[in-house]
Amino acid sequence: MYTESGILDQMITEKKPQRLVLLNASEKCYSVLRKMLVCGQIPVGSRLAEVEWSQRLGAQRAALREAMVLLTHDGLLIRHATGGFFVPTPEEVHYDSLWDARVVLELGALELAFAPGTAPKDLSPLKKICGTMEDLHHSGLTMGFYESDFMFHQTLLELSGNEILAKMFSHSAQHFYPLAPVTEDVLKQKEATVIREHYEIIANLEAGKIKAASELLRVHIARNKALTPKQSVGNRRKS
Repeated sequence: MYTESGILDQMITEKKPQRLVLLNASEKCYSVLRKMLVCGQIPVGSRLAEVEWSQRLGAQRAALREAMVLLTHDGLLIRHATGGFFVPTPEEVHYDSLWDARVVLELGALELAFAPGTAPKDLSPLKKICGTMEDLHHSGLTMGFYESDFMFHQTLLELSGNEILAKMFSHSAQHFYPLAPVTEDVLKQKEATVIREHYEIIANLEAGKIKAASELLRVHIARNKALTPKQSVGNRRKS
């Protein structure tokens, strides 16, 4: 059974006894905060107080600060001139450019992964993620669904075997999902469409129809681009 707290618990590794290596502690902070930021679990404009978050994550402030610096490079946090790390507001994120970057990155990765002469790819991880998304969809766990959707696209991109592309994707795939407020019925319909299209992309890849999979992926990304962020930014400004 999936629960919001259960998902978050899985993100946070158990604290090891005695002293933690700074790098490992920093990686844990980075991983947890990144997932929460990508899934919109920390309100935009929020300041991440180091004392509070070091306690929540069970890490030293030095490790947390290192993670926050990395997240700033990813574009998931911003650092104000007056000090402190903040979650960017919609006005501080260049969404059109980020969506265009996702199209280039994901379609380019697909072309690399399934170029003529390349070894067959194991698509079972993608199918497993889709199964998880179905469970989360039926359970009404929206944040978990967002995270799994992100993982689907990242896993698809990682099929290229290009680590640089994967790092670039980390910067481009941010703050998209929670922006457009919709009714529960519309949200459910949107989630069902996402799952269906994910399965169709996999089916085309399995059938060797790379061009069809690529075109569906382009449409899939473009549809989400159309939903964000202009309408949601306007709504936020009126609120």
